[in-house]
Amino acid sequence: MTADDQLLPFHRKARLPVSCHWGSSIAMRDERKYVVDTIGAFLNGASGKWDWDDFTSTSLRSAKLNSIRLRVAALDLPLDAESEATLMALRDEAELLTDADIAKPRPWRMATGVVCGLLVGAVIWWNSYIPGAGLFQNPQLFLIPAALGIVVVSLRNKRKKVGPYDPAVVALNRHGRV
Repeated sequence: MTADDQLLPFHRKARLPVSCHWGSSIAMRDERKYVVDTIGAFLNGASGKWDWDDFTSTSLRSAKLNSIRLRVAALDLPLDAESEATLMALRDEAELLTDADIAKPRPWRMATGVVCGLLVGAVIWWNSYIPGAGLFQNPQLFLIPAALGIVVVSLRNKRKKVGPYDPAVVALNRHGRV
């Protein structure tokens, strides 16, 4: 038994290909290959001891591929015939993604904008704090930066055309999806 086998899966760095790590500059098309190969190896029974766990628990850069990974992780193990067919369909879906689909960035969450705005507001409030005036002096110093954080996130998502501004989502909404 190696030292790697003794560690719990969340204590080890996932064994992703070099192209799948966040700091990598290699094309995300390799990330698609990683998804297809990992699902294929699992279906064939050729995956390593921790490969499936690493795949289902490690986020991917591409929002589309990460969505496929999350749907794969939601399947119950051991696989029955229906789950195996679903897994094959998800592998085929990953194979059919184009480079344009994969390269689309993830949307920023509104909560990120609120938290960043609150942190900036806290720094501004701390710098303008007057002793003896009470803790609730100038609450606008928290609220305005938080609102600006939401605006920044919304403008970024709109400029990148991701999240609710994705043309595919907009088209679905026009047809009454919501």
